[in-house]
Amino acid sequence: MRKTFTSTRSQPGPSGGLKFFGDVVVEGLAPDGGLYVPSKGFPKLEPSEWLRLAKMSYPERALVILEKCIHPMHISPLELRSMVNRAYGENFASESVAPVKQLTEEQYVLELFHGPTASFKDLALQLMPQIFAHCLPQMCRITWSWWPRLEIQAVLFSKLQMTAYKEGNVRSVSVLSDFDFCQRSIKRMFGHSSLTGHLAVEYATVLSTANSINWGRLLPQVVYHCSAYLDLLRRGAVTFGNPIDVCIPTGNFGNAMSAIYAKQMGIPIRNCVISDFISTGQDDLRGRKLVVSISPAIDILKSSNLERFMYHTSGGDIDLVRGLFMSLEKQQCFAVSEDLLQRIQQDIQAGWCSEEDCLTTIHKVYSETGYIMDTHTAVAKAVADRMHDRTCPLVLCSTAHYGKFAKAVLKALQCSTSYSVPSECLYVTLSVNQKKSIFFDDYFATMNKNVLGETFVRTIMTQCLGHQAVNS
Repeated sequence: MRKTFTSTRSQPGPSGGLKFFGDVVVEGLAPDGGLYVPSKGFPKLEPSEWLRLAKMSYPERALVILEKCIHPMHISPLELRSMVNRAYGENFASESVAPVKQLTEEQYVLELFHGPTASFKDLALQLMPQIFAHCLPQMCRITWSWWPRLEIQAVLFSKLQMTAYKEGNVRSVSVLSDFDFCQRSIKRMFGHSSLTGHLAVEYATVLSTANSINWGRLLPQVVYHCSAYLDLLRRGAVTFGNPIDVCIPTGNFGNAMSAIYAKQMGIPIRNCVISDFISTGQDDLRGRKLVVSISPAIDILKSSNLERFMYHTSGGDIDLVRGLFMSLEKQQCFAVSEDLLQRIQQDIQAGWCSEEDCLTTIHKVYSETGYIMDTHTAVAKAVADRMHDRTCPLVLCSTAHYGKFAKAVLKALQCSTSYSVPSECLYVTLSVNQKKSIFFDDYFATMNKNVLGETFVRTIMTQCLGHQAVNS
């Protein structure tokens, strides 16, 4: 039977608009503002299947796991194998792709930074464009990348990663704001029926998204959480069935959500450790302003994938989920019942640390082990040291190479010389490929008024499709 998907805000069924895999990858966000989830849950592997996977390489594991989640009518096994081999065959500096290294007696580091951009996102984004191209109608070939300028002021290296491109059908758009603003604006554009209709009719173009809102981006991330446990199994650190904890520095909740999906597939993850909503059951953004920190990837106030988590934890209660997140959009807050909070806390614990604690952790870990952490992994380490009961192995998700946050890391190490860079030729490649981004600083005020003007759309389409396409 072909796998179907439903929105976190819609009743599944004939009238509920069930979608197939290709539909949800292309659409990204559901028309009702919800996020797509499998209508019948995740497939679960038997212990014997996991034991067989433990002997395999990362690409082989990825292929088996993804085949369980993608029906062959949507992507054939032969095509999927080709995609996986292209994604993970030669694009990673480590032969293991996502190696697990022992840090202390009970702590391990899952290194997710060996890809082309030295970020955990490479594990998904080396595969997702291939999936997207397979699912996307041939007439629709346009990708936008919105990057918040406030988050990239410190390091030119990071800015080049966000703005450099060489493919003719890619454009980078800059706005004078943060991630939350970009994501909020994109969601508003997706829900703007006259805009999406205009793009479809006039330009034969559909809008989609490549962040973890999109199921095609989130699914490949499940693989590395499964693979981490299998690596521990292969080295004898655990026997199958023994639990582990994972500690994840997360902003948009996608990394944490993919670990929860790995658990649903049968990986015995006991707890995920993240931050404050889990402690109180309240998501209150009233009066809160984003404070830019030395860990920019988790500088996010509104976590989109929290909606998927609430859907699953509530047993698929779409009325509850719709009410909670409509309240968050309109009143900037919501609170869950005590009963639901207890269910949430069965799977997830919450923690945070200060910038001072983060820097201290980087210095302490290096002094004791010789291992250098980035400013996100150090947050996970600081929280894990405070909260982990040490009754089972714990995996720290290392989401980026420390060289991308050189200023903060060098400050923590109390030195002025960089030890290494994420990739030998990466900076040169980025500089060569850098193109002119589209800036919308002047449009910021208009966007804040919830207006999606014709000028904005025409400017974007002119840049992406050319003057002839726009004027025709």
